[in-house]
Amino acid sequence: MVRLLVEAFGISGKGAPVTETVSTLPVREVMTKEPLAVSRDMTIGELVILFDHHDYNGFPVVDEEGVLAGIVTKLDLLGLLRPADSLEVPGLASVSQFPVERIMRHGIITVEPDDAIAAVADLMVETRLRSIPVVQRHSGKPVLVGIVSRNDLLRRLLTEARAESP
Repeated sequence: MVRLLVEAFGISGKGAPVTETVSTLPVREVMTKEPLAVSRDMTIGELVILFDHHDYNGFPVVDEEGVLAGIVTKLDLLGLLRPADSLEVPGLASVSQFPVERIMRHGIITVEPDDAIAAVADLMVETRLRSIPVVQRHSGKPVLVGIVSRNDLLRRLLTEARAESP
C-alpha cells in the first residue's frame, strides 16, 4: 500500500526501496510522543479553548495515571449543537460546564509503538481515522505514550521518498 502511495504522488520512479523501508518502520519512529491529552472531568468550555489554541482534530482522554480512557474530537463537540427532540439547539453556555466524559468516545482503536507504520496506514484508510492513540500496555492497562496522525505517516513517506530520489 505504501508503494502505491509513493507511486501515486509521483515521488519515486521505482518505489521498492521506499516501500520496504517505510512499511517496516515501527510507529514509535513517527508518532508524536507525550501528546496533549485531557481529563474526563475537564469542562466542555475548557475543551473549546484547547481546540481554539491547537490545530488538533481531537484529544486523547486519560486518567491520572495516563491510562487511555477515550478520545474526544471536534466532531463530538459539534454533536452538542444538534437540535434536541424539542428542536432547540443548545447554546455553548448551557453545555460549557459539562465534563468531557459526557461526549468522549470510549471504545477506540489504538496501536502499539512496535506496530509497523504500513499496518497503521492501512488501519487509517479502512477506518477513515485522522489519528490513532499509541499505547503501551502496563499491567494490562493501555497507557498513552503517543499519537500518530495521517500527517506523521505522510511526512515520513515523503522524507524517505526524497532520500531515495536521484
